[in-house]
Amino acid sequence: MINFGIIGAGNISREFCGGLREVPNAQTVAVAAQDLKRAEKFAKEQGIPKAYGSYLQLLTDRSVDVVYIGNTTNLHYETIKLCLTAGKHVICEKAMVETEAKAVECFDLAREKGCFLMEAMWSRFMPKSLKVREWVQKGRIGELVAMQATIGNNMEKDPSNRFYSPELGGGAMYDLGVYPIDLLTWYSGRRISSYTAQIITASTGVDETVSLNMDLEGVPANAMISFNAPMPEDIWLYGTKAAIRVPRAHWGTDAILLDKSMKEIDRVSVPIRYGMKYEIEEVVRCVEEGRLFSDIASPEMTISSSRMYDKLLRGE
Repeated sequence: MINFGIIGAGNISREFCGGLREVPNAQTVAVAAQDLKRAEKFAKEQGIPKAYGSYLQLLTDRSVDVVYIGNTTNLHYETIKLCLTAGKHVICEKAMVETEAKAVECFDLAREKGCFLMEAMWSRFMPKSLKVREWVQKGRIGELVAMQATIGNNMEKDPSNRFYSPELGGGAMYDLGVYPIDLLTWYSGRRISSYTAQIITASTGVDETVSLNMDLEGVPANAMISFNAPMPEDIWLYGTKAAIRVPRAHWGTDAILLDKSMKEIDRVSVPIRYGMKYEIEEVVRCVEEGRLFSDIASPEMTISSSRMYDKLLRGE
């Protein structure tokens, strides 16, 4: 049995706990928040036996094997270092860190401490994501020609919330852009060679809408990302023989293979209650096997994404 401790008592941690309950050889044994009452309320709601009012208290709990970090992006870097230094394995919510240098430092520290570290890019592990990658690799769409992705919502324009606050690591790229960036590279099996972006900035200074154009080793890919408009959250892959549509790419259950006339010829459909279940299974497998990193959500995945944030959001 692999014992998890939860840092952060927000909605994303609630989703993670739901997924963890579906993994038979894992359980949640503790939760920590900066406010003890908040941690106690979360523990009662989720049936977790121990609640702590500081992260350090959780990290001294010897029963905790793995820590899930679900606090705001601005706190991830320091929290990861605290956990690894305490000898805990870590899965950290996306975006794991804001810069390439921080990502490299965290993975180097994991190697030094002999601890597992992975960014919680749960959409990579979904059954439909694995099927899309298989279709591409087996040539079901012929030669890959181009890719498109959209993801957007009307977020509340409150300068104090985690979406619009620079201090909390806000911005559309960190919160939403991670999904299309990650899935386009994962589905295609290609690395990002170069990229450009048009960025519309909110009054608080964070990126609100981004049109991102990437070259994935010769294949053009576009991602439209926004806090200011509802978008379908679809991903399309276009090939010389066929196309793939992934509706609601990170929340939906289906992936659809279409022929040249856009008629459906194959589909994967897997009803899912808690999508994070699959990434948790990967963490448990890696910890049990003594691995420091996942081959699916690899250090290179996180480092390359962080490199992009680093340059684009700083106007480089």
